[in-house]
Amino acid sequence: MMNKKKHIIILEVENKPGVLNKIASLCRRKQYNIQSLTVGTSNDPGLSHMTIVIVEDIERIQQVMNQIKKIIEVIKVEHVYSKDVVGKEIVLLIMKNEDAAKKLNKVTALIHNASVKTINTVDGHPVLEIVGEGIEIEHILESLDMEKDVLKMARSGLVALKV
Repeated sequence: MMNKKKHIIILEVENKPGVLNKIASLCRRKQYNIQSLTVGTSNDPGLSHMTIVIVEDIERIQQVMNQIKKIIEVIKVEHVYSKDVVGKEIVLLIMKNEDAAKKLNKVTALIHNASVKTINTVDGHPVLEIVGEGIEIEHILESLDMEKDVLKMARSGLVALKV
């Protein structure tokens, strides 16, 4: 039986068209289970920062890192542990009504490293932004009745920096 766990891989890649596709295609071909993949600019305009969360056993993580390193545009690949990163996720929710939004605010107030704020309204429905760590986001979302409280939801993947 395989011992699959969440693993965080942080990449520094050249900011060129097609790099994301090469990495995603490699993971698809090798059947690596990507839980989230986020990419964005970095402090160097020629480089992009990529955070990949993969659920696999440690041997397969080493394989994926070795395969990714072979991609010419990849500058740096690091397997990091959650204790060694500063990371956040974001969730956007369109709530069905103000009562649901207030309920969510109360739940989030009990969680220390997460924040929730109303950022807009759409046709009278509050739009909320939740920012926090993955486990905190899970606790907050579990407190909601998705059918009763939420019209729409979008969740980002992990954005992480090694410290």
